[in-house]
Amino acid sequence: MRNNKGFTLLEVLVAIAIFAMLSLAAYQILQGVLRSGEISKEHSNALTELQRAMLIIDQDFSQITYRLSRDENVEEEELQVMSAGESLFESDDQGIEFTRLGWTNPFDLLPRSELLRVRYRLKEGQLQRLYFLYPDLQVGDEPQEQVLLNDVETLSFRFWDGSWQDSWTSTDSLPDGIEISFTTKKYSEIRRVFIISADSGS
Repeated sequence: MRNNKGFTLLEVLVAIAIFAMLSLAAYQILQGVLRSGEISKEHSNALTELQRAMLIIDQDFSQITYRLSRDENVEEEELQVMSAGESLFESDDQGIEFTRLGWTNPFDLLPRSELLRVRYRLKEGQLQRLYFLYPDLQVGDEPQEQVLLNDVETLSFRFWDGSWQDSWTSTDSLPDGIEISFTTKKYSEIRRVFIISADSGS
């Protein structure tokens, strides 16, 4: 009778070693693919967040209108069309406040106008948009808070009035243009300039 020969111990160990190396290589490739997918998803989400934030910013700044907004803490003669400066509205950098048109109110069904009072500030690494239901503030009115972006490091504004100015002190006029600039950990500096329509003036 013919004797059946099996694998030797050395052959089995070599086969196990080869299989282990192939498995390790396949695992590393799989991990790389999964990590690449995660990075791609994170980048896509961050880009979507940035696009959404810039859309909101564009809608606000491109519809700035001339309006003296009332504030319970401000005298009649001190009313301003727009406020901007360092540390305004508890901002960690610069802040700005203005009134914009175009807040949709179909057929005037809601108990408010189409004017919206808006603030922008940097708070604890967040680019925040604050808005009020009514352009004239009453005692106790609190803004609605909306976080546009996270991991924001700086926020600044410049104003065009024949030349660029780092601050806007006029209480009864709007600049011809506004530049908003902010830096983030992911995208570094982002800068956008808005032309203020002549129809927005007094």
